[in-house]
Amino acid sequence: MSADFPLLAEAAAFRPVGAAGRPIFRWDRPEYAMFYAPGCLCVAEWTDAARFEAAILAQGGGSPRCARNDSNCARNDRTGPRNDRNCPRQVGDSGGANLPGPFSEGQQDREVTWEAKLWQRADQAIAEARRWQEEPFSPECLTLYMNNECNLGCVYCHTDPLPAPAPRLGLPAIAAAAEVVAGNCQRKGRPLYGVFHGGGEPTLDRRQVEQALVLLEKAATAHGVGLFRYVATNGVMSEEKAAWLARHFDLVGLSCDGPPEIQNRQRPRINGRATAPVVERTARILQAEGCPYHLRTTITAATLHRQAEIADYACHQFSPEEIHFEPVYLGGRTTPASGLAAHQAGEFVAHFLQARAIAGQHGILLMTSGSRPGAIHGPYCHVFRHTLNLVPGDMATACFKVTGAPQVEARGVTIGALNRETGCFGIDHPRVQALRQQLDVAPAYCADCFNRYHCVRECPDRCPLDTAPHPNPLPVGAREHTPPSFRCLMQKALAYAILRETADRLWAAGISAGAARGTVYGTTILR
Repeated sequence: MSADFPLLAEAAAFRPVGAAGRPIFRWDRPEYAMFYAPGCLCVAEWTDAARFEAAILAQGGGSPRCARNDSNCARNDRTGPRNDRNCPRQVGDSGGANLPGPFSEGQQDREVTWEAKLWQRADQAIAEARRWQEEPFSPECLTLYMNNECNLGCVYCHTDPLPAPAPRLGLPAIAAAAEVVAGNCQRKGRPLYGVFHGGGEPTLDRRQVEQALVLLEKAATAHGVGLFRYVATNGVMSEEKAAWLARHFDLVGLSCDGPPEIQNRQRPRINGRATAPVVERTARILQAEGCPYHLRTTITAATLHRQAEIADYACHQFSPEEIHFEPVYLGGRTTPASGLAAHQAGEFVAHFLQARAIAGQHGILLMTSGSRPGAIHGPYCHVFRHTLNLVPGDMATACFKVTGAPQVEARGVTIGALNRETGCFGIDHPRVQALRQQLDVAPAYCADCFNRYHCVRECPDRCPLDTAPHPNPLPVGAREHTPPSFRCLMQKALAYAILRETADRLWAAGISAGAARGTVYGTTILR
């Protein structure tokens, strides 16, 4: 596999440098050595790599300070801008848009060495990951699963929704939850994010969506915060509804799996009829109304090798701000036999990179959500993401794949519910903390992985909640060894590809500039 897809082998060759357990890694290329800590990438001439690594280890855990030693120079490395305009700005600390992760390149800063910056970023990643467990659960995004009904019969759907009327999310629960989330947003100084999603098509009952939007607007206004409205839709709707959608949402996530032959086979109507012409029409209406939208494409075993073709179609037929390729999730109508296996990771990555290059030629960002090198993050679990996700039955779920109250209860992922006596929405904070402990468990092979702070791990295909109790439990944060999954290999290789592209540009820029021997080039990723 590695011979056919060398990115997999190269990604696996990133090794820790032994910086007192901090996530700082090294990989040697013929011309240079690449050093990486979450948020910072450096390249050094190969003959100088040993000295640079020794300088990293010599940091001894101290955070780098501004060389001006000015007590009035308040730095804010996490958010980017400096609070004191007189504090020297590190070169290479601004964002770029040409990669799926805000990288930019720059020369070594005179005030803070790249060795110190690597150590600092490693410490920041550890601290930020610790906050996943320790900070209070204070949701600032309200996700509404309006129903578990759908007008499509997608062949791979992980929720397997009903074609007939089913229980729907109650308006009192929406109003009560919106009050909780809007209050959090007010304290944090952030807008309220209202997301319409679900185990089915959220727009089937337009009247219900209209009423929910009114409740969100009311809560946002009462707390003096803005409201950002997002909807994920299959796009199979009337022209009139598509125009209404464009006028009532700030961003639309439109699902389309590719050219008509693929779309009609993977995402037909319940009666088997084609959907491609309607989805294309909906996209044209969104564009005509000036509504931004993202295109979401599910990649299956049948379309693994057609990603470049899909990207070309998406760029010519649609005008999305972004394109998201997501490997099919296990569950529902997708079984391990019909899903994507570990031996297919290299093929996925090779074709994904071709598709990304095609989208880039059109000025469109093509990305996948499993690994985001521009952010420190973990699994998709809502308890780590400050998201309150309501499902029919007026409960809140910790897992986006569980879409109805009976399943939420059976799965043990209930984190809140509407109190019908008081009319308030209560969050079960002890249960949130217990789930955080259970869910923040990584496979053994994550320990020495350079991508572990940018990866959703094996979520949502493998979950720690599925692991049977062991007679001799492992320490918190560790699991028994299991072979790397498709998602593990794919996400690591894609993250590595991004780093290598950036490192190659840094090295080429240094060579063209005729830099002196021993010069280290680095770039910072802002979060």
